[in-house]
This record gives sequence, structure tokens and C-alpha cells, in this order.
Amino acid sequence: MKTLIASLLCLLLCYLPCIAGSTTTLPATVDYESLITTKLGKGKKAELKARMSITKFATKFVGKKYRYGALGPNQFDCSGYTKFIFQHYDINLGRSSGEQSKKGRVKRISQLKKADLVFFGTKRKVQHVGIVVEASKGRLMVAHCSSSRGVIIENVLKSSYWKERILFGKDVINN
Repeated sequence: MKTLIASLLCLLLCYLPCIAGSTTTLPATVDYESLITTKLGKGKKAELKARMSITKFATKFVGKKYRYGALGPNQFDCSGYTKFIFQHYDINLGRSSGEQSKKGRVKRISQLKKADLVFFGTKRKVQHVGIVVEASKGRLMVAHCSSSRGVIIENVLKSSYWKERILFGKDVINN
């Protein structure tokens, strides 16, 4: 339904000048970023509401099983999980964690907020991705799909495994 609304909005904005008899030419590309902003709203209050909604939706899938290549909603791999969550809000991240790492604006780990993405790997090679559900001093609670435990939420700063593999974060809402 949300995709349908965005598509109709796009058609209306693109073709209305033609219907009205204007000589305006159609745009070569559609600015999907502005459609996303329209959908999520503008301003700090709208951003906070969007971040809360995304993290709440993400937590609904805790306990779902891991399966390589799965895109949900009953099974996921790590990037399939993040893609599924953000696709619900008409934000396209790409399929792999590597593709997703190229989206959005880079943030330091200390700057991460709810609904930001955090990337993990070794030697700057992205191998895993998760969604921040809480960030505060000494806590970085991340929802992610682990190959051994499925969708979980854990403090990655307290995990010896994940802490040493944190690479960077990304804001894909305000990019």
C-alpha cells in the first residue's frame, strides 16, 4: 500500500503538468529521496517518530530463524533482515551488507541513534549488518540476524566477538 501511494504521488507530480497543458518536460529520473522524506515527514519530531517506528517494527522479528539468502518475514540472513525492515518504510538498501554499506551518511559509533545501521567485518571488509535499537554510553543495542541464533538484540559493545569487528555506522534516514 505504501509503495502504491508513493507511486501515485510520483505519477501525479510527474504528469500533472502534462495533463494541465504545460510544456514542462518530464523528469529523466524520479527523486526517491524526496518521496521518502515526504513519507517519513520533515523535522526532528518526524525523524524521531520514524526512528521509533522502525526500531519497534524491527524488534517484532526477534526469534526468527537464520537462513542464508532469506528475505523474511519468517527467516532472514543479516542483510535480508535489514532490507526487509527498511523496505517496509520504502527505503531501499540493496541486497547484501556490502551494498547496504554504500547507502546513507557515515557516522562514528559514538554518534549512532536508533534505526541507524552498524556494519561489522574484518580489515574494512563488510561482512555483517544490524540495526541500532538503543545507543547510549557503554551500550549499543543492535537487532541483527546471527547465523547461529537468528534475529536477536544484543549489546555489541559487551560482546568480545562483535566489539572487535565493528567497522562503522550509517544513517540511511537522513542521508
